[in-house]
Amino acid sequence: MARPIVNNQILDAALEVIVQRGYTGATTREIAAAAGINEVTLFRRFGSKDKLLRAVVEQEAERFAATGVRYSGDLEGDLLRVVQFYRDLMATRGRVIVMILDEIPRQPTLQEIMQTPIAIFREIAALIQRYQDDGVLVKEPPIQALASLVGPLFLGGVIGVIQPELVEGALDPVAHVRQFLNGRSSR
Repeated sequence: MARPIVNNQILDAALEVIVQRGYTGATTREIAAAAGINEVTLFRRFGSKDKLLRAVVEQEAERFAATGVRYSGDLEGDLLRVVQFYRDLMATRGRVIVMILDEIPRQPTLQEIMQTPIAIFREIAALIQRYQDDGVLVKEPPIQALASLVGPLFLGGVIGVIQPELVEGALDPVAHVRQFLNGRSSR
């Protein structure tokens, strides 16, 4: 009896091949081989390399939505969930994110795929705006506050791709959120 092929297995294989070969250099044949399936199965499930990468991005967006990052009235708790998600994302997908950022200027399709992460940034900015409207956070452009909150995580992720030992265990999410709030709490 053939073992069932799980979409996660295919998505993980796609990420590994894309990281190794770049988006342009990765072929569906290589991705299928890495996933242990034939190329026809890959096309049946995803249709194209673009749709495959979009499925990866959407899977991460669903994981983000599952963390429950919504306004709860607990500012520190809400921000901590955001920080923990992005810390974990950069630890597991940092190499892919760096590769995508590098290839976006040459691949318009990647710009379309990145609309899902941009929508997530908007959600977090709206969360920050809500706390600003409540008078709990100082008023500043929400995107600026968002950059201050998650920017260090992205930078750490990029550095971690280049020299992992520099960032190993470097970010304590609770301390990071508290430091963020230390400069932005209106109370």
